[in-house]
Amino acid sequence: MRKKVSLVLGSGGARGVTQLGVIKWLTDNGFEINEVVGCSIGSLVGAAFVEGKNIELEEWMAKLTKREVFRLMDFSDPRYGFLKGQRVLSTMQEVFEDLPIENMKLKYTAVASDLTSEEDVVFRTGSVYNAIRASIAIPGVFKSVVTSEGRFLVDGGVLNPLPINYVQYRENIIIAVNLDGNRELLTPITYDKLNAISILQESYLAMRRRLTQLSIELYKPSYVINIPHNISGIWDFDRSKFLIDKGYEFAEKTLGHLVQK
Repeated sequence: MRKKVSLVLGSGGARGVTQLGVIKWLTDNGFEINEVVGCSIGSLVGAAFVEGKNIELEEWMAKLTKREVFRLMDFSDPRYGFLKGQRVLSTMQEVFEDLPIENMKLKYTAVASDLTSEEDVVFRTGSVYNAIRASIAIPGVFKSVVTSEGRFLVDGGVLNPLPINYVQYRENIIIAVNLDGNRELLTPITYDKLNAISILQESYLAMRRRLTQLSIELYKPSYVINIPHNISGIWDFDRSKFLIDKGYEFAEKTLGHLVQK
């Protein structure tokens, strides 16, 4: 019998490309993913998988160069966010189409954050592209999404970087991909050499790591695949081939004992 999995895909910029490697490992080893819950980059990767286009997304990302990543940046009025975010989704149409979430073959949930009410916004119906656009709206980077109901939507990772609590198939094996794992044995931070922006970034990342850990402790997924938070920068999509391979490697390290050899 195939092992049924609810897969929770977290936020973390380019680190989220590792989640394609995790999906590849799971499918290679006989796991049946029948539910995906994602926020930010996890909502995009998850949608591609649910539509059966994760291999196409993997191949497209593996070919990205720094120049091509820059071309995807559609600059906006900096008062509202440096990037519009529309060019990314328009390009994604080459990989997978915009479908109503309720018509997808697998259970799919995307999560954004509403800054007006300071609560999660959960997408389980409607345009998957609209859901992704709201879920990836990194504050100050991508233009926020304002809805007709007065919601002010930004990246789901602001309030819930690893949305384990929105899994519906609780009887499944619940596997969460944490993109805020402990730092790998790379160059440690030298705090006396950081500038103000770097300190702000490190403080934000520390807050995310703590918030993610609290979510893991509270909702207790079956397994957590920890991706080191310093494995890449937020825009390092030109390193996608490396990141996909690392995702596969970390999945094997965490879950390999479940596979009968």
